[in-house]
Amino acid sequence: MSFLAPFGLVLGLLALPLAALYFLKLRRRKVVVPSLMLWEALAEEERRARPFDKFKRNILLWLQLLFLLLATLAFARLAIPGMGVAGKSLVVVIDTSASMAATDTGSSRLDTAVAEAMGAIDSLAASDEVAIITAGSRTRVLSEFSTNRAQAKAALTTLTPSHTRGTLRAGLQLALSLAQSRPDAIIQVYSDGSQSSYLDIDPAGTIVRYKKVGRNAGNASILALDLRSAPGAELDKQAFTTVQWFGPGTSKASIEVYLDDKLIGLRNETLADDPVSMVFDLPAGAEGTLHVKLRADDDHLTLDNDAWAVVAPIRKRKIALVGSDLLTAKILTKDPRVELSTLAATSTTSASLDNFDAVFLADPVNADLTGIPTAYLKPSAGGPAPFAGNAGRPQVLDWDRTHPTLRFVTFQGLQIRSARAFKNNGALKPIVDSTLGPLILAGERNTARVIQLAFDPLQSDLPLRVAWPVFVLNSVGWLTEQGAGLAAGSVIDAGDPWTLRVPVELTVDDVNVTGPQGSVTTHAVADRLLRVQNIDKTGIYTVRAGEVTTRFAANLHAAEEADLSPKLTLDLAESGDDEGAGQRASVAGATEVWRYLLLFGLLFLAIEWWVWSRRQAA
Repeated sequence: MSFLAPFGLVLGLLALPLAALYFLKLRRRKVVVPSLMLWEALAEEERRARPFDKFKRNILLWLQLLFLLLATLAFARLAIPGMGVAGKSLVVVIDTSASMAATDTGSSRLDTAVAEAMGAIDSLAASDEVAIITAGSRTRVLSEFSTNRAQAKAALTTLTPSHTRGTLRAGLQLALSLAQSRPDAIIQVYSDGSQSSYLDIDPAGTIVRYKKVGRNAGNASILALDLRSAPGAELDKQAFTTVQWFGPGTSKASIEVYLDDKLIGLRNETLADDPVSMVFDLPAGAEGTLHVKLRADDDHLTLDNDAWAVVAPIRKRKIALVGSDLLTAKILTKDPRVELSTLAATSTTSASLDNFDAVFLADPVNADLTGIPTAYLKPSAGGPAPFAGNAGRPQVLDWDRTHPTLRFVTFQGLQIRSARAFKNNGALKPIVDSTLGPLILAGERNTARVIQLAFDPLQSDLPLRVAWPVFVLNSVGWLTEQGAGLAAGSVIDAGDPWTLRVPVELTVDDVNVTGPQGSVTTHAVADRLLRVQNIDKTGIYTVRAGEVTTRFAANLHAAEEADLSPKLTLDLAESGDDEGAGQRASVAGATEVWRYLLLFGLLFLAIEWWVWSRRQAA
């Protein structure tokens, strides 16, 4: 039982003045008697009686107090959990994201949600319709509107948890679009609310009920796994991984690292709220499948206890440095991964850059760089994020220490003579922030990774620091990770697409993709880009493109799925047409009963009036 408007309980304070009126102004009936002698004993007994005895047989007072109680509960919007889902049309939204595989409910959360959804379907009238929508690795309609109960329940039994972040927002949007064709539709959401902080949906008057699934349970999770070159030996490799405990208390855990089923690293840690990062050295010349296993006490979710990476042979990356930047050229030349070509900005064309894995721009070029991984090393026109004007002299506030380009990089105390302000971020993510806005942006644009600086490094003391060569070398690895060639591997988050530039003659019929346990996923080839989609399982994927084979790994690195604390409400936007729509949508599986309370209140008020009328007539 919950109250959607608890301030309405203040109305109950009216009981105090109501009772006081009866106590202070109790009317007495006047009767003429021949003598007072017979009434003295009764008067003495009345004086000795407790004051509240006056209320015992006053039915009018109790009826009025009962009406006030029901009105108070109605104004406080009393909601009762677990009630039936009355309505002609029911849209069931089932969350099948990774966190729904947690076993804190005895079985999995998804099994619990399916069982409750089946109970809701059974409570419908024979003429009511039901539709099923899943929100897991992708949103889809599992069952269209139908009165066939058996069909809807059979569809629910086919559900399994995905290994990805959820799509609850997209699922609700799809449910609301279906509900528009049914004016009496009700949406029932079964979820642990792991993605509720990302919701911003106006239900527009449609009733959305949320049934919370799960409890506050512990979970140990692998949040990151990356491969990188060892700082002391460029040809040697290291595995960088981050683990964290989500839930009450702490947990003793072991982290095991295997290379092709051979144990090469082991750490024992006591995990708590803070993430723990660790580095494992790989054997010289390592090649094969890297597998990190996490084992922890009281762990209720195992999907995020494994992470994989493909350790591929080092291949020369073809890097083009456009413009005059002797320091950056020297840094790139020293990288054994790089085959560097220096080009003049004035003679550079799109065709001349087509065969490079990445481009570092020291000077602007008049060329289309769409689809080419690019690092803009100074503010210039033509970049993905346009500039608004001079920003002045900035001071660094913070930077994203988890971004691959900023590993082992510090910007503390960086002195910059001047920087430009971005007009907008061009869909890129700020990875270094300052008092005057972002200084470095990174992200993906037009299927290619991009880095853009808002300042000229030569107008700062960054080139005098170790941070600059480390940043440049990190950028080479990050920019070329996806397009390093058919012999290189990469790591992505499950649910994200994997892309690769391929020869121009390659078609979709020349490509075959297989995933964990032989599963097959979808792919497409267009404009020399291979795009693998619907990657909803973690593990190793093999891509056969023509005569060449490559592999990549998909992992579940999602803190929002690792945190198994179920959300009590879904934060939906308030509706402009119905002020209570957003609040109704946030009730965790509850149904408002204020209409029934007011109905009974009016009934008791009518009885009170009838009793008063009878007394007046007497």
